[in-house]
Amino acid sequence: MTKNKSNKANKKLETVNENYMAIGMSLGMSFGIAIGTIIGFVTNNVGVCMCFGVSIGMSLGMGIGSTIKKNNKK
Repeated sequence: MTKNKSNKANKKLETVNENYMAIGMSLGMSFGIAIGTIIGFVTNNVGVCMCFGVSIGMSLGMGIGSTIKKNNKK
């Protein structure tokens, strides 16, 4: 019984550790859309700036997530 619980806990930790790219991508998109909206209001072009903010944020988030994943494997 105890061994079975520890195996489930280890599998759960492995799943969390493998989702760094998804977590980074979602956080990057959230911050990107916020920053893009602010810049869009200043430049009076919200739609374009939001699109650029989401794409740049998603790219940076994926990069950070993959870097975290590589560092944890070592």
